[in-house]
Amino acid sequence: MNLFWLIAKQAGWSSTEITRATVSKGHYLPRIDFIAEADNCDVCQAPLEVVRTKNRIVATYAEGLFEAVEVQKRCSADSLHPVIKSEALARIVRPRKRFGYDLIVYVGLARYLRRKQREEIRDEIFRKRGFKLSAGSVSNLCDRFLLYLEVLHLVRSPDLKAVMQEYGYPLHIDATSEYGKGGLFVCMDGFKKWVLCAGKIESESEEHLKPFVERTIELFGNPIATVRDLGRPGKNAVAHLGQRGIPDFVCHYHFLGVVGEKLFDKPYALLRNVLKLSHVRSDLRQLLKDLKFYRGKDQKGGRFGSGRVREDLLALVYWIIQGEGKKDVSIRPATPRVLSAMSRCHAARRYLGS
Repeated sequence: MNLFWLIAKQAGWSSTEITRATVSKGHYLPRIDFIAEADNCDVCQAPLEVVRTKNRIVATYAEGLFEAVEVQKRCSADSLHPVIKSEALARIVRPRKRFGYDLIVYVGLARYLRRKQREEIRDEIFRKRGFKLSAGSVSNLCDRFLLYLEVLHLVRSPDLKAVMQEYGYPLHIDATSEYGKGGLFVCMDGFKKWVLCAGKIESESEEHLKPFVERTIELFGNPIATVRDLGRPGKNAVAHLGQRGIPDFVCHYHFLGVVGEKLFDKPYALLRNVLKLSHVRSDLRQLLKDLKFYRGKDQKGGRFGSGRVREDLLALVYWIIQGEGKKDVSIRPATPRVLSAMSRCHAARRYLGS
């Protein structure tokens, strides 16, 4: 049934045509009737009469795939009055759409909370609910989930504001951008770590940052303070708040980064030269190539003779060269790779000696 339905939809068949075709081939879609709940016209209170019936195929996570038959009504006294539709169906799926709200939520949570890929989501829904979405449909549902989540955030902003007013909130702002590619700007509540407002920016400049700051204040009120990096765009974006007497602070992390530049540049340069003259990195890379020869069964003729080496030695060399792929936190936030490499060398030496 599912394969036939997908083929029919791709061929451009209407919901009614699909239903008739499935019946003729011995396959049936569950049919659910949605009759407009109202009995009287909202305008003149006259009795309603059935005006039309509309069929469409709907996919929800709760019920799977089914044919929704909506019975719409119209005022019996005046045909110009609005047509009344089913509220029950409207709570399940948007008008003229076929993917239910619960399916959008399921796909969105799978993608952004459980970090599932599109194919994994498709297989999971097929396994649990019996129908398979196209890859494009999964992407569209993910986009709709983000849109609805943003709308929900804006609708609920008065409730969030009421919670935040007890202690106020420090406005933390930060932007990430790649040269020529734009980036992302985020306004956060520094106490609760809530993202209050965020959006894409063309560049990290005052004209692109300030509208988000103003939007945040419009939704959540004035902050008790602002916290930012040392960049001029961020400073200018919150300058109007400083004129109102709101304290403006520099992020401690970024402040230490600037101090570290001044205090440790010369020692780091010396350490870098020492490491370069020792040829440790080149020796380790050569050792890595030599150790790969010993992977698997016992080998003969290798650099270290016959036999096997410690199973964890190859991983240890990888770790010394590449590290863990994380940014180190120290007095200087952007710790030079050379210092991290030296620290790993000392740690490896202690490990091998144990």
